[in-house]
Parts: sequence; structure tokens; C-alpha cells
Amino acid sequence: MDSSVTLKSALSSALAGGWLLTSSLLYAEVPEQPVEIPPFIAHYELLRNDNMKIGEVKRTATTQEDGATVFESYSKTTGLAALFIKDKITERTTFTLDSNTIQPQNYLYDRQGGKRARTAKLNFDWAKKSVSNAINGDAWKMEIPLGTQDKLSYQLQLMLDLQAGEKHFEYPVADGGILKHYRFILLGSETIDTPMGKLETIKLKRERAANSKRKTTIWFAKSLHYLPVRIKQGKSEDEFITLEIKKIEGIAANPL
Repeated sequence: MDSSVTLKSALSSALAGGWLLTSSLLYAEVPEQPVEIPPFIAHYELLRNDNMKIGEVKRTATTQEDGATVFESYSKTTGLAALFIKDKITERTTFTLDSNTIQPQNYLYDRQGGKRARTAKLNFDWAKKSVSNAINGDAWKMEIPLGTQDKLSYQLQLMLDLQAGEKHFEYPVADGGILKHYRFILLGSETIDTPMGKLETIKLKRERAANSKRKTTIWFAKSLHYLPVRIKQGKSEDEFITLEIKKIEGIAANPL
């Protein structure tokens, strides 16, 4: 197979994802940090098979004057990869907190720069328990239960639940007019090497349908309010994409 075709496929899969945890003793202690999503600016590298840098991702969390929080993820290809894929992807969710549960207010997905340009906007109406969406002019609306997340906010809900010592991770996610259910399995704790040094993490794996070959694993750093510091996704051990933390501002890191 043409290597450029393989690279294009890997890059498209990585960027489209939005870059897109075994023992009860792991959470026996009362959380030392407050359960919160603190403001931060995090920089990540996007790697193909752990050795080829293909992009960069910047993620920020900021608090607005009205008390809502904006979480944004911006992805772009770099280096040789930029010759094949020129896409730039912005994902943004604005949310409030209700008893440690994230309530998205609106969500944006915007992909530009390539042949697969696409924009999607979600607006959540919690009074009516509904969400409406417009994708390139095509609109839909559906009812949603409390606790429903968008394709970006669920990662922040995972952060909050890990801080609170939860052991069950399942979230309804509004996606394409369908209410999907994201389930994660606790794999345990692991100390990993990163450009920031060694970090003690909790490792989660997304549970997918039996016929799905795609695997997604996320590492959350205990010293960073359980911020995701590594996300690995792929269909095999020979072809995968990894999002790896490079540096962070706003959260005091305590590498081991």
C-alpha cells in the first residue's frame, strides 16, 4: 500500500477524533485536591506509532465572567505530515457545573484547510432536556437525559469523576442525532515517562462493541487534577496515534 495513503488515513483518523482506568484500593483515600476543572493551557504532541511527530494540539480551559467554563482544543498537522493533511480542527465546549456534573451549554466542531471541511454546532437546552444541532446546514433535535455530554466535555467529566473517587465511568454523549454511551474500564495505575518527566497516572480503556477493532486508552495524571496526559488510539499495535503531553501552564505539576 502507498505509504502516503496510509499516512493520510492515520492523520484523518487522529484529527477527526478531536484530540479526538483495577483495584478498589486505588480510590480508598479521600481526594486531596478540590474536585474542579482549574484554568489551564496544555500543549500536546501528536505522534504516529510513538516515533513520528505529525501534529500539535493545544487545549485551554478558561472561566468566563458569567461563571461558565470554556474548554477548547485546537489541532494542526506539522512537519512532513502537513504536506499530506492541511486540516486544522477546533473543538470547543462551554459548560457549567451542577453538583460536580458538567452541563454543556454549546459545542462547536470546525474542520478547515482540507477537502473534508465541516462545521457542527450543538446547543443544549437543559430546561427542556433537549439538544439541537446544525451540521453544514442540516439540523436535528433530540431529547437527552441529565448528565449528557458532548464529544469533548466527557473527558472533563472523567477528570471530575476520578477526582471524586468514582469507579464507574459511563456517559451518554450527543453525537450526530444519536445518543451514544461511552463506557470506560479501569485498568489501574501506571507511572509513565513524558516530556514533563515521570507522572503517576490512572489508566482507562474505552469499552467498545465486540466487532470494533478500534481501541482507545487514556492516561490521567493524578498530580494535574487527573488531566489527560496521554491518549492512544488505533486498530492495532502496528498502526496507532498517540497524543502526549508536552507542557502545561496553570496547574502546578509534581512529576515523580
